[in-house]
Amino acid sequence: MTENANEATTNFAAPESQVVGLGGYVVKPVVKRVSIPLKKEGAAFWVRRAVGNVEYITDKEADPFILLDELGPKVYRSGEFPGSPWHPHRGVDTVMYMLQGEGSYEDVKGPKGTLKKGDVQWIMSGSGIEHIEGTDHPGGTLHAFQLWLNCKASKKMADPSYQDVPGEDIPFVHIKKGLDVKILAGLCHKTTGVIQTQVPLQYLDFRVMDTVEYTHIAPVEMTTGIVYVYHGSGLFGAQDIAAKEGDTILLGKGDSLRFKCQNGGLPLTQKRIYQEDLRFIFLAGAPLNEPICRHGTMVLNTAEEMALAIKEYQQNKFLKTDPLVLRKIKRV
Repeated sequence: MTENANEATTNFAAPESQVVGLGGYVVKPVVKRVSIPLKKEGAAFWVRRAVGNVEYITDKEADPFILLDELGPKVYRSGEFPGSPWHPHRGVDTVMYMLQGEGSYEDVKGPKGTLKKGDVQWIMSGSGIEHIEGTDHPGGTLHAFQLWLNCKASKKMADPSYQDVPGEDIPFVHIKKGLDVKILAGLCHKTTGVIQTQVPLQYLDFRVMDTVEYTHIAPVEMTTGIVYVYHGSGLFGAQDIAAKEGDTILLGKGDSLRFKCQNGGLPLTQKRIYQEDLRFIFLAGAPLNEPICRHGTMVLNTAEEMALAIKEYQQNKFLKTDPLVLRKIKRV
């Protein structure tokens, strides 16, 4: 184990030999653990950037994941939370996962709606969208995640689309006593998520009680594996590395994630929002291995492509077509 000059990051040596679990699956080792600081984002609200701080985890290490922000949990007064002002996206999928609270959005080309507790919105920005989001929070607890997922160069100028999925349609699987998972995308415990994605991946929200151990299978080609703990604490990977709320873990190669919850049970004072002893996000994906050029909310491959995108936005030529609405939440 070594500490970086950046005290937030700890690197770990791989086990001397592979750790093989039940069924012959190789358990992914922990490569590094990062304690994520709070930072101000957007219209002056605070987030933990679990993925996207390249000084902690590089674009190459996180490929195909560009960003994972945790917003909250925080209690806001009615009208206090500002949301994100109008902004464009091109060449990246953006995913909003609303755990607590609600927020509205509107696209300049027409699509609009409100995401409530448990809902997921998956936007394929493709050739370009412009929208405003996170507005009209009525007050109370707000807790959400925003994921940015890179897409292949051949898809970066595809027609954009929106998928709004109500929480009750997102698969929620009881694996065993003390262990449940919400499947936002990909496969877990013989159940596949309902959201259409451009690249194969797993986006899972595990909820775990004290004393539970489990090994989750991830396809061997999904060499990128990332854990973000947002509640409680646990042990992860082949070396049983401890991680607590606010920690990101980068995993090495293997085809399974092993985790254990052995914190003795959280005190009731730490269970005001969530009743489990451990909650964490797991991301797994196959790297695209393509150049990345980032500027603000756009993710392209080359500086020339980015210069053109900025020029088009300035000249009001950025939006190529109306976004498709593949799924829409219908509420009475």
